[in-house]
Amino acid sequence: FNLHIQSIGFYRNEAGDNGVTNGSGAKVPDTLTKKEAESKRPLVLKFLLPVAKLLFSEQANRRRSAMNILREKRGLTRPKAILFGIRSRRMAMGLLPSVMKTLGIIGVDAFRTGLKTLLKIVFVYPSKLVFATVRNCRKMLGMKAKPSSAE
Repeated sequence: FNLHIQSIGFYRNEAGDNGVTNGSGAKVPDTLTKKEAESKRPLVLKFLLPVAKLLFSEQANRRRSAMNILREKRGLTRPKAILFGIRSRRMAMGLLPSVMKTLGIIGVDAFRTGLKTLLKIVFVYPSKLVFATVRNCRKMLGMKAKPSSAE
């Protein structure tokens, strides 16, 4: 979603004024271009955003929803649903490109699933273990422990 308000004339330059103003005369700061905004991001975000884009994809969510619909409502097995996708794409792009696209999708989804599992093993499970250990130590020492959200 990219809105170019200045290019459609909502803001205008006043005569002798370096800044951009709105209709009431108040100065409005210039908008950043996409490249400028990306260059001003903190270093942590520069590393985390590509990983987040890989893990949380709108296309992957739509494919997962479509697979669930095909399996639950139409009674197809996973391989039959994949073949259905190949057949439906074959009409638009041909057999070989359809098969190659399907294999690419399966590869990316498998990588995404493996990476999510690895991140759970590395970060989530150890943190759960640490919090459970702390909670049990507090109980043993007679301190009041808050119940976990999982219970």
